[in-house]
Amino acid sequence: MRRRSCIVGIALFAASGCGSKGSKTPPDTSGRTDGAAQPAADDAKGATGGSLGTVLGSCQILPSNHIFNTPIDNLPVHGSSAAFINTLGNRNIHLDLGTSTDMASAEYYGIPYNIAKGNSLTWTRVSYSSTDPDMSWDPLSESDCVDQSSGATHTLVSPCLASKAPKPWLPIPTAPLVEGGIITDPAQPYGDHHMLIIDSDTCRLWELYHCYPNTAGGWDIFGSSVFDLNSNALRPADWTSADAAGFPILPLLLREKEASAGEIRHALRFTISSSSIRNQYVWPARHLTSNGTMSANLPPMGQLFRIKASYQIPSSYNTQSRAILQALKTYGMYLADGGSNMYIQGDPSAGWQDNTFSQVQSVGSSQFEAVDLAPIMNRAGFDTNSAAVPAP
Repeated sequence: MRRRSCIVGIALFAASGCGSKGSKTPPDTSGRTDGAAQPAADDAKGATGGSLGTVLGSCQILPSNHIFNTPIDNLPVHGSSAAFINTLGNRNIHLDLGTSTDMASAEYYGIPYNIAKGNSLTWTRVSYSSTDPDMSWDPLSESDCVDQSSGATHTLVSPCLASKAPKPWLPIPTAPLVEGGIITDPAQPYGDHHMLIIDSDTCRLWELYHCYPNTAGGWDIFGSSVFDLNSNALRPADWTSADAAGFPILPLLLREKEASAGEIRHALRFTISSSSIRNQYVWPARHLTSNGTMSANLPPMGQLFRIKASYQIPSSYNTQSRAILQALKTYGMYLADGGSNMYIQGDPSAGWQDNTFSQVQSVGSSQFEAVDLAPIMNRAGFDTNSAAVPAP
């Protein structure tokens, strides 16, 4: 499946990364539980080398041995690190999130999430369609859904072909939070407009792409993927998701409540210009875009980067900034999509402190290095179709 990048002023194929810092408007509703404000995460630390990470809606966000929850600070530097960093250019990281939680605001930046109870929720009909003429590919062949005919069993259909799911529906809350806000323009102007939904009854994560309310009821979307949060299974090879790399977005999302608690126990996601991404993907990614070249100087989709061990996090930085920068040293950040250069995606929240932006964004690309995951991939029991990290 092809998708466009959200690069300011340029229409390309892939997806996210066009936000910026917004203005503060309380209260914090960056995460919604059936329409209510999201409570603080119930985090826990694992004892097996990985991290138990975040718990949302009673669901752990991926197993403790998932690569996203695994410290990578002791892995070797990638042999092409210098070339990759040169491709990134001399620029600083940018927090792609904001402090406005008003979806109607022009300064609503970041990717929010929803928590729903799928067993009691009235599921919503969706149409895999768009009035945007540039949405010209087939989203069904790499999408997941449930057909209305399965009733309360909510049987998964994958791929969500019309012959197998003529009446697709999904656990969309009545008033969902959507990236970029809910746009009612019938022209459905291009935008990622991701919708992330945790079904807390099944611990399934649904991530939808290009979401617009249909004037006749239900939603028009242009792609959907489901992830079992209790599983290390990756998407089928070459399948996209709501993310061009085939990753789930939420497990890599920078969340204010984690940063404010002082510790982030998972990797983050970031974007660069699609033309700077090699036309190739590496584990744990499952999908590539084709706007770059096969040059070995370009990082492939899914490449992992981290802040160098030599970088000293200033003790004067606030709790949020120190947590973010430490996560970038310990767990790193994965190249997840095409978009604005060195943008790290997070949730919109009134809890983001103003100096978090200036402190974190003071760190430049020269402080980063690419990580070589080969030592993990060479371990006995490694499976390229799984994100599980085998014991050493």
